Amino acid sequence: MALMNIQLRHVRCLLAVAGERSFARAAEKLAVSQPALSQTISQLEETLGFEIFQRTTRSVTLTKDGEALCEYAQKLNRAMESFYRDVKSLQLSVHNSLRVGYLIGTAVEFIPKITQEFERRFPNATLEFIEYDFNNPDAGLATGSVDCGIFRPPVDTTNINIVEIARERCVACLPDGHPLSLQETVEVEQLLDEPFIAAPGSGIWRDYWLAGQYRNGREARVVFEAATVDSELQAVAMRKGISITAESTARFYARPGVAFRTITNMEECVIAIGYKHPANPLVRELIDVARSVAR
Repeated sequence: MALMNIQLRHVRCLLAVAGERSFARAAEKLAVSQPALSQTISQLEETLGFEIFQRTTRSVTLTKDGEALCEYAQKLNRAMESFYRDVKSLQLSVHNSLRVGYLIGTAVEFIPKITQEFERRFPNATLEFIEYDFNNPDAGLATGSVDCGIFRPPVDTTNINIVEIARERCVACLPDGHPLSLQETVEVEQLLDEPFIAAPGSGIWRDYWLAGQYRNGREARVVFEAATVDSELQAVAMRKGISITAESTARFYARPGVAFRTITNMEECVIAIGYKHPANPLVRELIDVARSVAR
């Protein structure tokens, strides 16, 4: 007898239709089209040489042979689930530590909760956080010194995968007494002619926080460079200029001499996790944890 070409997708489709007693509901559960599902079942029946389901316009039922096949399929499915669990455990035993870079001031409210939940799920894994200042907006990914990074896109680093975790509004950092600080909110156009505190160097990340996408080619007037949130806000408090940051900065880094005002028409900024391939398997687990925490 020729070797039968039965694949796991055939088994999953068989069990879905058997469980739902409907091709339409099974297709929705599997996130495939109904014609594709019907074709897969027909291929399986052709390979086996017997009918698995009796189909009418109102119902779908297993044949006697189909019931026997379904029992075998359930055993195989349970075995595969056990196999996946064992392989995942093997992965985690090989990769039991994760180095996570994070850009200073980013995900301040999330990182303690991420740490707590990750350690709860993976008590045998080691999680190491490494802080980077504004000289490294990709949080160490470019140098390969971390397995993944938590930062705010966009960044210049190429060949990385970026997964969005959360979004928040952008705010203007203004010296107390600045005319714009008398408003409840500001618009980005009101900021463009102001002297700016900027991150060191150059690149797409620095340009983003200078509102470059709203300037139509006009250069920002940069009067001071700061590599950390503290030095940025200290410069604002000393009335050297203004800056733009994320609204969480206003909650966690507020200080005398600085007023924060929401920028109503600036696109929300993103908190993301970035990584390169091949990735430490724990990166995907960290992403799942971060998403659940952010929700």
